[in-house]
Amino acid sequence: MEAARFVYESCQELCVPTVTLSRWTAYGCPMRPELLDELARTEHMVATNIRKKSKESIDQLWKKVVLPPDDPGREKLPSRCDAKWFYQTFIGTELPAELPTSVWNDVEKLNMYDPLAVLMCVSSYRSTHFRCTEKVVNEVSHIVVGVCEEENGIRNRKALFDEYSALFLYAMQASLYEPKININYNSNFVDEVTSKRSALVNRAA
Repeated sequence: MEAARFVYESCQELCVPTVTLSRWTAYGCPMRPELLDELARTEHMVATNIRKKSKESIDQLWKKVVLPPDDPGREKLPSRCDAKWFYQTFIGTELPAELPTSVWNDVEKLNMYDPLAVLMCVSSYRSTHFRCTEKVVNEVSHIVVGVCEEENGIRNRKALFDEYSALFLYAMQASLYEPKININYNSNFVDEVTSKRSALVNRAA
């Protein structure tokens, strides 16, 4: 937190504009684990590794959140991130009376911080999918997306989910097959991929 505060204060003092995407935006458009399964079916090394690491990360996080707030095993995890928070964030239900040792099979939502941040860097994606709030400091405009839980900055959750799901699949397929065939991002390939997202999107809504 101190490092982040230093970066923002320095940017404001030096009049460097910033674009910030908050956790509320990530919470507002989560990904279901089924998408990771579908990406892994491409047999792309990166896709299979992402699925493996995601499961490991979730299980490691679960082991930390069930520890007492002052336990050193929590490392830098904030005290607000407890078992109740975990269930609300990743599973969408109330905390059960008996806590499981592994939670991966119960996970319904995975938060996509980095992919959403990458989309934010592209002006066309930013204007299409996000509602930006402007903050002016020292006459310099700073953009914030997701100022609170109620205003997460997402224009259309389904459209955003479709967008990054199609991009994920396109990237995996293109890197595997592009030496043999030329995949055009604007072709029917994306339409086909997007149509397959409907079932996942409806379940995630």
